[in-house]
Amino acid sequence: MIALLIKNGLVIGQAGQETLDILIHDDLIVKLAPHIEPQANTEIIDATGKWIFPGVIDPHTHMGIPIKSGNSADTFASGSRSALHGGVTTILDFSVLEAGQSLNESLATRIELAKDSLCDVGIHINITRFEPALLEEIPGLIANGFTSFKVFTTYAEADMMLTYDQIEAVAEIIGKHDGVLMVHSEDNEVISQASGAFADRTKTHPRYHGLSRPAAAELLAVSHLGEISKRTQCTIYIVHLNTAAGLAKAAEYPRLKIETCPHYLLLSDKMYERPDGQMFVSSPPLRSEADREALWQGILNGQVHTIGSDHCPFCMTDKPADVPFQDIPNGMGGVETLFPTLLAQFVERKLDLGLLVQLTSRNPANIFGLGHKKGQLVSGLQADIIIVDPHAKMMNWESQLDTELDWNAYTDFPALFPEMVIRRGEIMTGEAQVDKPSQGLLLKPSN
Repeated sequence: MIALLIKNGLVIGQAGQETLDILIHDDLIVKLAPHIEPQANTEIIDATGKWIFPGVIDPHTHMGIPIKSGNSADTFASGSRSALHGGVTTILDFSVLEAGQSLNESLATRIELAKDSLCDVGIHINITRFEPALLEEIPGLIANGFTSFKVFTTYAEADMMLTYDQIEAVAEIIGKHDGVLMVHSEDNEVISQASGAFADRTKTHPRYHGLSRPAAAELLAVSHLGEISKRTQCTIYIVHLNTAAGLAKAAEYPRLKIETCPHYLLLSDKMYERPDGQMFVSSPPLRSEADREALWQGILNGQVHTIGSDHCPFCMTDKPADVPFQDIPNGMGGVETLFPTLLAQFVERKLDLGLLVQLTSRNPANIFGLGHKKGQLVSGLQADIIIVDPHAKMMNWESQLDTELDWNAYTDFPALFPEMVIRRGEIMTGEAQVDKPSQGLLLKPSN
């Protein structure tokens, strides 16, 4: 592969900003310096006046998973192409544990599907049944480099839920082997009680989705999980946290790692009142404006550790209006707009861009064991790089998306899309992109 030399870009790091040249050989960054003299057979990229970020690691995507009577609308091929357009060079997706499958079998099935990805891919392993044989697989999976697992405190009706005692047993094993336990944190009993009022299935307005899954469900689940983390010494990663109360409670437990999502930072439960309100149905539901602003404050306070898209997209025909709200598929797309919309928000709010790097690159890499090869722009790490023109902020950008979807939640927000994305030294988007890009790699912390 020809060497790449990025000249005169403002490199955005976790600890500061500096105008530097970046030299790339094959898939690695080999040098950063104020001036690097180009050698023969070096392709030069002039980044004068541009911002240079590490490629985004989206720790939470769901490509083509079964939801209610269908599947989320993106495959690994289409979803990863969209991701790259938005600056995401690595996605961390999830296995799907089918009836009768072992954890290893579910992982193998997902790895086969992930071969279509243009992004690099890591796989979290879902544990949606509590069986001794499944638990016995965990140490071997961790030894083989698959170190993150996910459980649910709800969805009993879909046979996906584990009780808190069962979750603690799983956490004991994962903690003992230095893995990470991810948890969908809504208390099932609270949801069951709130949902009882709508058991006749006559309510169709999407606002009832939020009323059936109150904020108290997150607070109680986080409280239980915090105590489990104390007793087991297991790192527990709370996915898509979205309430002020849950955030404050989580801060009491140092072994809890907190993820939130763009839809909880940018949108509120007012969206359910729109004509397309059903498209905003996701779990947990959108919350109040006060919760939304509390999450931004949590980012500034260091209480939020990562931002993941929870990319689980649907087209308009997948989410019809005027059906019982319980039948609306849960989820929204967001992998392509995660970084562009957040970058524009950070600029508008005059926030430190190094904090954005920490939330979207450095912290996900460290939490999920990829920090030795991804997550920052330093010599020796993989050359996952985003180049952004800071003057190219856009409104009305929907037609610019590289997507097969017909609906996007964030079209009312400004965005700063990358003008070039490099994945492991290969130009994947922009005018100089390769004609036939290589596929992404399967990532394991051990490789």
